[in-house]
Amino acid sequence: MKLFRRITAITCVLACLVASPVAATVADYYDIGFLKFNGVYVNRWGQPIPNVVARGVDVSSYQETIDWAAVAQDDVSFAFIRCGTTNSGPDRMFDTNAAGATANGIPIGLYYRTYAPNEEIAKLEAQYTVLCAQKYNVTLPLVMDIEGSTLAALGTVQLQKNIQAWCDVVRASGYTPMVYSSKSFMNTYIKSTPCDKWIAQYGDVFTYTGGGAKYWQCSSHGFVNGIPGRVDIDFRFQ
Repeated sequence: MKLFRRITAITCVLACLVASPVAATVADYYDIGFLKFNGVYVNRWGQPIPNVVARGVDVSSYQETIDWAAVAQDDVSFAFIRCGTTNSGPDRMFDTNAAGATANGIPIGLYYRTYAPNEEIAKLEAQYTVLCAQKYNVTLPLVMDIEGSTLAALGTVQLQKNIQAWCDVVRASGYTPMVYSSKSFMNTYIKSTPCDKWIAQYGDVFTYTGGGAKYWQCSSHGFVNGIPGRVDIDFRFQ
């Protein structure tokens, strides 16, 4: 079934390169992820995506058991791996995923889904993430994943204090901090950060204009060899 989807995906993208944009509105086309042709990543309209240098994924226990050797052969140049959340604790697949990705030459970063109500909890979350990173060769950022109504209710001032606390701990430990959130949440609640950003905006065109975006999560419906079901697709910008 995955092979069939991949063949269908390639057929659709090739068609888009030579047909009118209307051809790219087929409903199933949303499920195929974003692919590279002639060294250039294109969106579902067959249009080049500007300033992209690498394609990757982000994963958690939701993906269950991943064949990282297969992933490494399917144009995945990096992976962000969830190490835990405030509410449910450590991600049960973290060690398996971190070990599997690094063993197959895929650079990794870590992300932690925060529910921190204040700076003190944010610092503890950052410290935990650093401890997880120290177990592996983590070369990409350590990410504070901020989303949802619970955190929106904290308001911008408290969110920015939490982010500053996270960044201070991560930087002091020798790692690069980053914040993940949707374009809407970033614009409405976070507004600005003292670190780089990883923006979720599902669709064909990246339109965030707030600055500091180093990664784009463009789809939650990608298919990658070695990963059961759907997976988030991410791009790294120059």
